Amino acid sequence: MSLINTIVVMILILTHVIYANNFSSISDLGASAQAISLGNIQGASRSADAIFSNPAGLYKVRNYSVSLFQATVMNEINYLNMSLCKRTKYGNIGVGYYSASVGDIPFTAIDPDTAEFIVQDMYSYKNQVAKIAYQTKISRRFHLGINYTKYKISFHDITASGYGFDIGILKIFRYFTLSTFLQNVNQGSINYQSSSDSDYTATEKIPLSISSSLRISIADFILYPQIKLYDNNFLPSFGINYNPRFIPFLKFNAGYRQLLDYAYQKHDKASFGLDLKLSSIVFHYAYERSDYTLADHTSYFSFTYNFKFNNSKSTGLIGSSSSALLLLPFLYVLTL
Repeated sequence: MSLINTIVVMILILTHVIYANNFSSISDLGASAQAISLGNIQGASRSADAIFSNPAGLYKVRNYSVSLFQATVMNEINYLNMSLCKRTKYGNIGVGYYSASVGDIPFTAIDPDTAEFIVQDMYSYKNQVAKIAYQTKISRRFHLGINYTKYKISFHDITASGYGFDIGILKIFRYFTLSTFLQNVNQGSINYQSSSDSDYTATEKIPLSISSSLRISIADFILYPQIKLYDNNFLPSFGINYNPRFIPFLKFNAGYRQLLDYAYQKHDKASFGLDLKLSSIVFHYAYERSDYTLADHTSYFSFTYNFKFNNSKSTGLIGSSSSALLLLPFLYVLTL
């Protein structure tokens, strides 16, 4: 691990421990390459990764949908997102997992004989967010989604956990669709403990985040203006999608957004990408530029697969043996 990246990671970790009111969700990166290419518009997705951007968007899932996303930022921080959704006669049910991890972080101390820094041990940092989602139809043009979220952080001898609830709505009007996503409506907290110091405790507040966006179709274009309120900061975003009629299997995306770093400084990011649809599989690519010099040029890849089991005879919650796909990740979230 390079010296600069080590310093950045240590700042990230110390921000969690010392400044216990600056919790930042790792899913702010974006739940897929498609989301990143559109400026991380929350409410644009209609596949399984909508669990992280607005679970009301799961209404488009007809059978099963799975989304996978992996990225490495600054050659050190590894991001992984996995989402799965199943349609049932009671509504759509989904499970999502997002993690950010860094390995081989040096734990240092001062040598009493030489008064120099020495490496005593190496440890890893891991930040995990897991969600259980439920989406239902209020009316033909009005959809509601709810998430139960578990948070878990671990590094060296420190562990932390907490939970939250999200609410998402989609209202389809004649000329546009309105999406509103409220994250952490309970405004809970992350509680820290140390395995080496029983007296150590710390609490970190999870701030409320509210995003509202529009989906406006004009000819071959779809426009996505968005405003996000996060911890008393207004953060605008804008995305545009172009699907030329002469190549219907290919879509081009571009986006702009403002976001906060761990020191609560605003940064601008611009991105572009494309979606390539091959039968039931959609491949997503995004390239992002930032005024943040430590992460100036980054490429992202993800894919979405919508499928159906041939032996599925029921759309009930446990309608067939294929429902076991949801059972294990569902139990994992509950025990995280």
